[in-house]
Amino acid sequence: MISGPISLATPGITPGSGNVRSLVLRAWVEPGASPGLRARVVEIAAGRDERPVLVTTSVDEACHAVRNWLKALEAGGINDSGDGTVTGRR
Repeated sequence: MISGPISLATPGITPGSGNVRSLVLRAWVEPGASPGLRARVVEIAAGRDERPVLVTTSVDEACHAVRNWLKALEAGGINDSGDGTVTGRR
């Protein structure tokens, strides 16, 4: 269930400071593997290569990494080099 403010994205409009970052979640199932789920989370800052954030087989860990990344971004905890504490252990 979604909680908090949300809005639909409008193509061509990107509000903010111009310091745009992307977090990509790639997920797939490997047949015959246990567990079969594989997830890779990477950050991409403007003009930079991707920076691995997490590789996991856990739904909860993937969600935790995304949440931590968003919280660090919101708090200004990610600097221009893309470094920041975004995947702290529970």
